[in-house]
Amino acid sequence: MKFQSFYLTIFFSIHIILSPTIEAYTTDTFLDMYLCRCRIWVEDSNHNRIAGDGPGHYHDCDGDTGNGEQILNFANVTFWVHAKVQGSLEKKKVRGPFNTKCFDIYGRVGDWKFDETSC
Repeated sequence: MKFQSFYLTIFFSIHIILSPTIEAYTTDTFLDMYLCRCRIWVEDSNHNRIAGDGPGHYHDCDGDTGNGEQILNFANVTFWVHAKVQGSLEKKKVRGPFNTKCFDIYGRVGDWKFDETSC
């Protein structure tokens, strides 16, 4: 039994040492809207959604409700960040291409902004 444990220990040690490190990117969006619902998602260069809210999945973006930011984690790819406010006549806003960035979504339904900000 000790002999098998020794081989398992060696196998797992080599596996951990030789396994590639998986890198991931993160976006952090500060939610500073006033009584609004929004959705924020990330797309890769092929326009595939790789993180964030799906179609029609709006959530509160009012920073006063206790949900002051949205953090998205995803694979190591060049990406574009999209934002849309529910009920707004403005088109979705797209920022990118990026690697790792922070954003701020603020304003009201009729007049909202989606800007890059310091982290």
